Amino acid sequence: MRTRRIVISLLLTLVAVVALSACGGTKKKDVPANAVAIVGSEPITIASFNALMSQAEAQYTSAGKTFPAVGSKSYQALKDKAVAYLVQRSAIIQQAEKLGVKVTEAEVNTSLKQVITQQFKGSKAKYQAELKKEKLTEQQVKVRLRENLVDQKAYTKLTENVTISSKEIKDYYNSHKSSYKVGTSRAVSHILVKTKAQADDIYRQLKAGANFAKLAKKYSTDTGSKSSGGKLGSMEEKKMVKPFAKVLFGSLKTGTFSKPVHTTYGWHIILPTGPITKARLKPLSEVTTAIRQSLLTTKQSTEVQAWVKKADKYAADNTNYAASYKPTTTTSSSTVSTTTTTS
Repeated sequence: MRTRRIVISLLLTLVAVVALSACGGTKKKDVPANAVAIVGSEPITIASFNALMSQAEAQYTSAGKTFPAVGSKSYQALKDKAVAYLVQRSAIIQQAEKLGVKVTEAEVNTSLKQVITQQFKGSKAKYQAELKKEKLTEQQVKVRLRENLVDQKAYTKLTENVTISSKEIKDYYNSHKSSYKVGTSRAVSHILVKTKAQADDIYRQLKAGANFAKLAKKYSTDTGSKSSGGKLGSMEEKKMVKPFAKVLFGSLKTGTFSKPVHTTYGWHIILPTGPITKARLKPLSEVTTAIRQSLLTTKQSTEVQAWVKKADKYAADNTNYAASYKPTTTTSSSTVSTTTTTS
């Protein structure tokens, strides 16, 4: 994995981020001479902005794209988004601190060691070479890793008390029963090849006593089931191509392989591995875990996004920009998330 993935792909980040609109009524602090903006009492330095733009330029080059010329509309749009990104990050970090989030230097160093180990196989030379290519310093990487750790800890704090009740699970199940209806199904394995001649040859080998799973691993062109000996698991009749379904749900007995069957995918030899199961509605007990996780993820996301909006509002109300860095575009929403990771 490349270093630019460690510190976020700026080509993606800066395309997504848009400038925050300013709200009136709050007295904002003056911008220091060496800053592009000040968020609350935290200045964003010109050096930070220049570093971000340099990284973006390096990524444009790496992606084979032409970096916008200074003074062009495209450059101004990128400049606005770079400033907005830095403002939003500052606001989120400040709000995270209010939650009690703290990140130590030791934690940052541990995270950096993990990156070098996992992404560069422990080679500091390869890591340093990538930093040079991406116009990054190790300190800049540490800053981003610290931000990621802040994000992770803020996410944990915001979601640690989020729970899903049995009533919520039951209510969801009752209102989504159609999603838990399973059609007539049967467990099956198959061997898929391109030609009838090859299918006939495999059929002859099976008739002579050859092992189905071994032949599937050797010959099948279905990459999804090949490694497991042709196992497809339980398949619903209504979701299968008709020639295949007709054989599988016909008179073919469990454990008995079929003659070659032709479909739009090629030639199959079908082996039912279980009886035909009639259509049914999955009981609540069978889907409780999945529903709980789905609802939990949604509720956690809602909690986090509500907090992010507060951070956005804080930025809009408490940010003052240097004259030449004032955003030329505005919006009332942000795409910044507190779930950014280094993976």
